[in-house]
Amino acid sequence: MRQWLQSANADVYFLQEALAQRIPIAARPNDDGTDGLGDDIWHCQTTEFASTLRLQFTLGTNVFKTSRQHGNAILAAHPLDESGRWDISAHRFERRGLLAARIDIYGRSVTLLCAHLALTRAARLRQMRWIAQQIEHETPTGPLVLAGDFNDWKNDSIALFREIGLIEVATTLGIKANTFPSFSPKLALDKMFVRELTPAEWLAPAPSTAWLSDHLPYTARLSFD
Repeated sequence: MRQWLQSANADVYFLQEALAQRIPIAARPNDDGTDGLGDDIWHCQTTEFASTLRLQFTLGTNVFKTSRQHGNAILAAHPLDESGRWDISAHRFERRGLLAARIDIYGRSVTLLCAHLALTRAARLRQMRWIAQQIEHETPTGPLVLAGDFNDWKNDSIALFREIGLIEVATTLGIKANTFPSFSPKLALDKMFVRELTPAEWLAPAPSTAWLSDHLPYTARLSFD
């Protein structure tokens, strides 16, 4: 994954289910011979990527467990300001979040939103409406990118976000961007919506990227209006 991120040479990366895993450390005896405590450490994919590739990052954890955590992450090759995480969990069985940030790029400020929506259609529709309302309330104008795993094989999101002025990149370019499952993609679950940005190109993923995840990467080139 790190090698692919480096080869993509993108301005911004949107990750879902970025993992942090607890690594137990054996206890060490105290100086007086009594048993000491081991200080477990966490191995975090996002911080490793950011450190080795010299990227800015922000991370919003959705799932907390004793041995692991995972959530959305945004990495950028430009100055990045964290805006926070919005809890968009539609029910207690699926913890979901929307990670928000702002990037300064080529003299322009762009709002970045990284989404991971629910598996059921009813829950997704509620989450999409919440996101649309939040966008209208918090960032009603200016360049904006909303991207991630929408689990939206029925494409409900395209018409819904069009109502608030967002267009879906691959759809606008006339491309069906199937990304799932990665080794035999049949469904366009991943989306990228933009405002005040023009879709220039959707980049078909190389076959080798099927090994990175159960989803293929969704990669696009955009230009400012």
